[in-house]
Amino acid sequence: MRFPSAEWAEAFRAALNESAGYRDAARAWEGDIVFRVRPPAAGGAEPGIHLALAHGECSSATFHADVREVASEFVYEGSAENWARLLRGEIDPVKSILDGTFKIRGNLAKAMRFTRAAKELVETAARIPADA
Repeated sequence: MRFPSAEWAEAFRAALNESAGYRDAARAWEGDIVFRVRPPAAGGAEPGIHLALAHGECSSATFHADVREVASEFVYEGSAENWARLLRGEIDPVKSILDGTFKIRGNLAKAMRFTRAAKELVETAARIPADA
C-alpha cells in the first residue's frame, strides 16, 4: 500500500493499538502529531497523516492530501525519499532530527521526554507494508 494514504493510516492505527511496546512507552503521552511529506518542489501539496494519540492508544489516523492547514501539537516532516528510508528502518527517528534529515515542530521539551515512544511509533510504522 502507498505511504501516505488512508489505507496505510488505518493499518498504522490498528498496528499501534496492538503494540504492547508502544502502549507501554507512550502510556503518559497525550497529544497529536502530523507525519508530513515535504514536496520536491516549493508550493506543492504536502500529504501526510494526522495521529490522535493518548496513553498508548491511537484514536484516529487520518490521511490528508495536504496537511498544511491541519492543526497539530507536533509536526514530524521529511522528504518522500527520507520517509521511505525511515519506513525501511534505515535511519533512526531521533537521530534523524539531530542531523536535520527530519524536522520536528512543537514542544521539544515534551517530545524529548518521550523518545522511546517516538522510536516505538516509527518501528511500528516500519512494520506496515508501504510503497513509499
